[in-house]
Amino acid sequence: MADQTAGRFKQVRRARALLLAAFRAHPGPIIWGLVGSLLYGTSLVAWSVALGELTNHVVIPRFDNGQVATGTIVAVLLVVTAIGVLQGAAGLIRRWTLVVTRARFDATLRGAVVHRYHRLPMTYHQTHPTGQKLAHVTTDAEAAAELPARLPDVLGMFVLFGVTAGWAVVVDPVLALVGGAMIPALLLINWVYQKQVEAPAQAVQERLGRVTEVAHESFDGAALVKMLGRDRVERDRFAAEAAGLRDAKIKLAVRDWMLDSLIESIPTATSLIMVVVGALRVNSGDITVGTLVSFVNVFAMLVVPVRTIGNVLGDVPRMLAGYARVQTVLDEPLPPATADPQPLPDGPLDVQVRDLSFTYPGGAAALSGVSFDVPSGATVAITGGTGSGKTTLLLALTGLLPLTGGTVLLNGADLSRIRSADRETAIAAAFQEPFLFAGSLAENVLLDFDGAAAAGAGARLDEALRLAQAKTLVDNQPNGADTPVGERGVTLSGGERQRIALARALAHRPRLLLLDEATSAVDATTRQEIMSGLTTGLTSTTTIVVTTSAATLALADAVVYLEQGRVAGVGAHADLLRIDGYDRLIRAYERERVQA
Repeated sequence: MADQTAGRFKQVRRARALLLAAFRAHPGPIIWGLVGSLLYGTSLVAWSVALGELTNHVVIPRFDNGQVATGTIVAVLLVVTAIGVLQGAAGLIRRWTLVVTRARFDATLRGAVVHRYHRLPMTYHQTHPTGQKLAHVTTDAEAAAELPARLPDVLGMFVLFGVTAGWAVVVDPVLALVGGAMIPALLLINWVYQKQVEAPAQAVQERLGRVTEVAHESFDGAALVKMLGRDRVERDRFAAEAAGLRDAKIKLAVRDWMLDSLIESIPTATSLIMVVVGALRVNSGDITVGTLVSFVNVFAMLVVPVRTIGNVLGDVPRMLAGYARVQTVLDEPLPPATADPQPLPDGPLDVQVRDLSFTYPGGAAALSGVSFDVPSGATVAITGGTGSGKTTLLLALTGLLPLTGGTVLLNGADLSRIRSADRETAIAAAFQEPFLFAGSLAENVLLDFDGAAAAGAGARLDEALRLAQAKTLVDNQPNGADTPVGERGVTLSGGERQRIALARALAHRPRLLLLDEATSAVDATTRQEIMSGLTTGLTSTTTIVVTTSAATLALADAVVYLEQGRVAGVGAHADLLRIDGYDRLIRAYERERVQA
């Protein structure tokens, strides 16, 4: 019992936090929604009262005397019309604010999550599936936005209960007691329902996220799925997740149906009892027929607000589950702010790596005590066997990974203390698995998707394409640089995608260029042309390239040889061949290329 009570208080706190967050973000629509709901609830009671007066002053006199005063009819019609207009306007306000609040807060949460994703370190993205991150941005944010959107309706309906109770007690306490007896029954049903529905609602939200994850993996790996003949396996995997979601939704829907049935039956039974008791009260002269009509009508209309409240309360666990999943992202700790930021000196950059170490969360050390120097304008290659830490080292040099030890100095400035804007201006990188946007070739190279490229963009594009040996590739496209490449560059080969990604890094005109097997899918001749062009054409750019190509290693001014995250040798390629492990590694790579 204590655990259940604690869980209930925790749910209330989470709901309060969600509603406060929504109100701070969009107070206007929520306030208008409250106004609309209050007007709507008041108009329902007013309509019931008017219906009773219509019965007393129009219907009954018509049967008793055979006529009704024209002024009475006009007055009743005016009152009914006014109430109808008020009710219609209130209904419009309610619907408008519901849609606006939901859409705006949904967009706010999505924007907050995406903004958080952009600020979180690379290690977060490496340890969280893309499908899961998409679910946080889509289904979870959508579920969380439901509660503040429907809050005005719930509060308005509670006000309706209050107004109804006050009117009923003043007019006839006996019938008020009969009608009020259904409130505890409804509260009891909702309380029991909340306990029964919380786990299924959370299961639905979690399964929604899982379905998104599996679908994203299957679609993103479509080529691999087809190549390995895993179509049926992936279909079965998705079908299993979809079936789990279906079953969870059915289980939740059955409980919703049971709640709706009980909620509808209680006001109906109450109305029947009220008619019997009210008839006796009319017969004894304690109330009029019109008063009885008003009571029966107002309590019959309570079915709608009771159902509204029940539906919202029933969905609260699902909404809070969505918000909790969104909060897991928003609560992720950000990298600490740059303390005492240092300016990045002008001119060509030299790089000094001192005792650099890095350990992935929950994993073994990827780098340990790595030290080497790169003179400004030089080209240094990094090589080593699989798992030696080459890519991790390159990511550390970009500033994307928070170091667990050591320092990286650029012209004497500590990389970890350089402002991100200065770092992004000075450093560019291209990787073995390039990412291309579903835009044109020019948009992917210049990263200009809104047509707001700065002056000289054309010259930068041509220069970058030339250095990346991609000018002919672009010129041969149907629409030249304006040719769309499809999602992730699907219309290009692996080597073509790599050259476009390299051109993108070069268009940045970086002072430090980092390449991680960025030409591994390019043929040997073109690769050598690229590396020779970078060496002669980027004399003021410092280049660090991760490679296993002997020809590229021979072109480098120096080579850093890694073994199990440590520096096993630094020097010219020819000199490092005297190291047995390095010699075996290069020979193995060359044999592999010959056999391929």
